[in-house]
Amino acid sequence: MSFPLPPTPDRSTPADRPIPQDIVTAYQLWCGVLVLTVVTLLFGAYDLWNGRTDLVDMMTEMTADTGTQELSRSDLDAAIPLVVILTVVFGLAIVGLLYLVVRKMCKGRNWARMALTLIGVFMTLSTLPTVFGVGVGGGSGLALGVISIVQAVLTVGAIVLMHRRESNAYFLRLPEN
Repeated sequence: MSFPLPPTPDRSTPADRPIPQDIVTAYQLWCGVLVLTVVTLLFGAYDLWNGRTDLVDMMTEMTADTGTQELSRSDLDAAIPLVVILTVVFGLAIVGLLYLVVRKMCKGRNWARMALTLIGVFMTLSTLPTVFGVGVGGGSGLALGVISIVQAVLTVGAIVLMHRRESNAYFLRLPEN
């Protein structure tokens, strides 16, 4: 009795194989997600800067509750610009790393596809409370809610495209039929 052999991986270099249109579209969707992430980051930094007095008040109360008075109000107020700058720098660094993973996905790296799938599922699930209106206020909260819903839709589209038949053959280096 004989069994069919499993398909052998294509040994050609990724540059020799054409990138499927689904992967090109998934790349574009991921770039849209990353641009919206930068917009969300800038909104967050803007909100943090505008709410700095409330933040300093809350931090002052927290230090008063613990009984330590090591930091004065002026020290906390002086630290806010540094916090905003660090937030933006670390956020942009993370977006840059994600962009590198998206580029690796385009080059046919299966690990990048799996990493983006996990990140995308996490992003989509974290958007569910926003879909049902939990925690969405007026003003910038509403704008951030709409942006996160659009991000989730783009993410789901990219994940679906990365796992279609032509995409699977591209990532797993299966021979073309």
